[in-house]
Amino acid sequence: MSESRANGQTSADLPEHVDGVFVGAGHNAMVCAAYLARAGQRVLILEAAPHIGGGTTTDEITLPAFRHNLHAFFVRWTPEYAVWNDLDLDRYGVTSIYPDTQNAVPFDGGERALVTYADLDRSVAEIERISTADAAAYRRLYTDYTELVAKVDTPMRFAPPLPTDELVDLLSGSRLGRQYLAMDAQSPLDIVRGAFESEPVRSLVLFNVSVRGYLPILDVPGIGSIVALALANSQGARMVRGGTNEVARAIAAAVVDYGGTIVADAPVASIDVSGGRATGVTLANGRSVKTNYVVSGAPSPITMTELVGHEHLDPSLREELADYRWLEEALFGVHWALSERPAFTAEVYNPDVPTALNLALGYESSDDIEAHMHLVRSEENTADAPLHSSIPTLHDPSQAPAGHHTTFGWHFVPGPSTRGTWDEGAVEERVKALVETYRRYAPNVDRATLATASHSPDATERRIISMRGGDRHHGSFHPTNWGINRPSARMPGYATVIDGLYLCGASQHPGGSFHGQPGYNAAACVADDLGLDKWWQPVDIRAALRALD
Repeated sequence: MSESRANGQTSADLPEHVDGVFVGAGHNAMVCAAYLARAGQRVLILEAAPHIGGGTTTDEITLPAFRHNLHAFFVRWTPEYAVWNDLDLDRYGVTSIYPDTQNAVPFDGGERALVTYADLDRSVAEIERISTADAAAYRRLYTDYTELVAKVDTPMRFAPPLPTDELVDLLSGSRLGRQYLAMDAQSPLDIVRGAFESEPVRSLVLFNVSVRGYLPILDVPGIGSIVALALANSQGARMVRGGTNEVARAIAAAVVDYGGTIVADAPVASIDVSGGRATGVTLANGRSVKTNYVVSGAPSPITMTELVGHEHLDPSLREELADYRWLEEALFGVHWALSERPAFTAEVYNPDVPTALNLALGYESSDDIEAHMHLVRSEENTADAPLHSSIPTLHDPSQAPAGHHTTFGWHFVPGPSTRGTWDEGAVEERVKALVETYRRYAPNVDRATLATASHSPDATERRIISMRGGDRHHGSFHPTNWGINRPSARMPGYATVIDGLYLCGASQHPGGSFHGQPGYNAAACVADDLGLDKWWQPVDIRAALRALD
């Protein structure tokens, strides 16, 4: 095993004892560790891979000097974001880029495109070219949903989940709370089709819902509030200068500056338990580290059944974890190194199409999205390959050599149930389908291609072992796996049934995506249990919901 150094240490010369050991150096674990390190804890992060950041990967997988973001690209991180502000990430030189053009959805076979912008008025004017009724509805809903997200949804995500009865009672006491409950009782598909009449607008909103991991369950009641988050945030997407891994690098630097240690190439083989309490970890090379507590960024089923072991769990919890609902889809990705930028047929209709941070190619109607939903649930691939794309180098030329570009296509395929099936033939077939879809909307892509690289769900798991079957969200967003039920009704939140063992990864509330909220919430849970002084200001969710109008 190679020994990767961090803070001058390797897995061969680890400390014998620390206050807290963190399993994995994904962004949630590093966020949690940074908060606790600043609170005075001596923390040690152990990462199995030779690199840190988990899904926040930026790598040269096609040609040298062409940088590609493999799993996380679209971000909401700004200097005003709670985690960014608390950890003072500005001091590490990380910069977010906020493109004027936010979304483009080609339709009419790629001849036209609905384009929306960071500016609401420009977005409404573009929608008005298609439907005056939808333009008015979009403006009204954007205003309503922005308030709902700011005052209800965001505080709930930056706090531990509440018991369902208590949450409903608190929300029922206010206008905004009742609005949230009424939305959540519906399905995203019903809300969007009821709100808009034109298919390009429906596709725009449902696409922004789907990319958050909701494609397989768009018709399921009980998750409708995600429409508010998707629509309100659809004009606020950002990317990171130099690649998404720059944020992971900055969080890691904060951990180190606060006195923590990060060691890569240090896979944890087991979490040691004695007398019902986590007492340390044992690495694959046989080294052990004693600790007062362990925080795992790995998914809850992997942490509890594989690292802790069945013998420490009662039968009912073992059964719940065995039936854990993994995300029903996974990403298949193709990345291009290009000699010139893709030129879209729809640029004749709106020349801003290529500069859109979010490109939806092949989703021309809500019917297209619904059809894809049913195929994923049936564990079938689409005949074509509708995809999520962007051209990062139009906003950040540093991600390719001068005068050159990168692009990518992320395509939803059936999830972990197809684990282990991505052989050479299956990969080749999907690559061909993705290239054909891109070519249909940007005919010059073949001429511009210098090299391509792909990653299947199986390849994703080989690189990031916590993404079981390519599950980048560590679990479904189905209402049975949400809030107080995530990851288990027997074990909600961040503390586990093992004393001194906590979970901080995306299998915990509020789930996966590049936001750091599970890590943020877990830090407060650990701090409360240890009686630490919380130097930051966690959300008092009960007070926040009682204060709603």
